Amino acid sequence: MVDDLLQAVQDPDGAVRNNAMRALSAISVLAAKDPAVGIQISPTWFVEMLNSIVWSDRSKAVTALLSLTDNRQERILELIRERGLPSLAEMARWKSLSHAIGPYMLLGRVAGLTEKQIQDTWTNGQREATIAKALKTARK
Repeated sequence: MVDDLLQAVQDPDGAVRNNAMRALSAISVLAAKDPAVGIQISPTWFVEMLNSIVWSDRSKAVTALLSLTDNRQERILELIRERGLPSLAEMARWKSLSHAIGPYMLLGRVAGLTEKQIQDTWTNGQREATIAKALKTARK
């Protein structure tokens, strides 16, 4: 089922992509809470969706990646560094704070900040400093 949903994430129809990413996000929560079920979800298409011109693609990708990076797996953070940093930085600068917080949290994880540091820098208005720190982690 996961492979079919990952294929649907690439569908030209936005509603299909949206529903597939929502389902995969839910499954990723189960996979993280119960590793014994053996479900593996590749982050590749979620990272690629960060670069979409469609807001719902980006939003759902951020939600899924927040779940997939909860344990800070370096291979996922590295993929984000390689393929998604500019888009995440753009989203983290959005004026709508409710839309910017998720991308900001991902950038904080990429930058190596703890969850408390991410929360503190957000609360203290240090968004640009965190974004700059994350962007410096990109491969040259």
